[in-house]
Amino acid sequence: MRRPSPLALSLTLALSLGTSGCIKKMLVDGQIEGTRKGSAAMNGTADYEVARAASSAGLAQFEGMHLLAPDNTDGYYLLVKGYTSYAFAFVEDDMENAYLANDDAMGDYHQQRAKSLYTRAVGYGTEWLDKQHAGFDAASKSGNENSIKQYLAQFDSKEEVDIMFWTGQAWMARANTTKEPALVGTLYIGQAMIERVTQLAPDYERGSPWATTASYYARTGAAMIGVESFAKSKELFEKAKQISNNTVLLFDVQMAMTYACRMADDSPGRRASFELYGKLLSGVLMAEDTSPDTRLLNAIAKRRARRYLSQRWIDENGTEDCGWEFGAMQGGAPRPPAAPAP
Repeated sequence: MRRPSPLALSLTLALSLGTSGCIKKMLVDGQIEGTRKGSAAMNGTADYEVARAASSAGLAQFEGMHLLAPDNTDGYYLLVKGYTSYAFAFVEDDMENAYLANDDAMGDYHQQRAKSLYTRAVGYGTEWLDKQHAGFDAASKSGNENSIKQYLAQFDSKEEVDIMFWTGQAWMARANTTKEPALVGTLYIGQAMIERVTQLAPDYERGSPWATTASYYARTGAAMIGVESFAKSKELFEKAKQISNNTVLLFDVQMAMTYACRMADDSPGRRASFELYGKLLSGVLMAEDTSPDTRLLNAIAKRRARRYLSQRWIDENGTEDCGWEFGAMQGGAPRPPAAPAP
């Protein structure tokens, strides 16, 4: 019987190993794709603590997947969205509760945690962007808003907005949470990403990019384009709510904390601002969930609305952040309805 030559054995072994590698990659890619599709199931839970535990565990899993498949777009998406969502929904919540309890040390600790998580999301997101079109680093460090917009204009497909949106969210949330001047000075970069998403996929995430832009105008627009920024903010909040068919209660929370808090208001003591703030947040607490896909998001919204309506929150933040002067309000300071028990 003729034995195969050493060369034939080497070729057969190489082919076998190559095929094995391809199969392994297919299996890993398939698992990551399935994980991404399955991760949406948690949107249907209203249990905040279950969601916290699941979200935390998911981050470790996503890191492992990225290690095995470093170029997989689904893996990047899971990481960027995962870190951004966890920081916003849970770590910022811990931070606000700590500060409200006058535990500044713990508040500062959670603030740094949030910054770290947002930074990790930004790192993965911008890494993916640069893999698609080189030049993000140069555009973002140019200090020129047109440069970053020109860079982002290279992305021209709806399929590319997922990671761009969550990277923009993380970029802006990091600045808004820490209020560090160096980060606040780069808010326009995150906003440019969100703006590009609105151009490519106007209905993305039930209108969330419009609500993010509305918050941006309310927070910083007055200093940049004047009081008309408030009218633009209100218009975009209404647009976001229309796209979502009023199923995303978080938009009203954002509107209360940014637009209502800062809107142009000449009434004594800024009474109109305070009344709109209370109306929006009370509406969140009284609303019923009408969409199973937004239960978790709405549970987060109700949790925050209850905190922001508390007398302690209003007393500690109302004057400094929103300029409310309760003693100057005609007829006495109106008080929003007591927050119902959770």
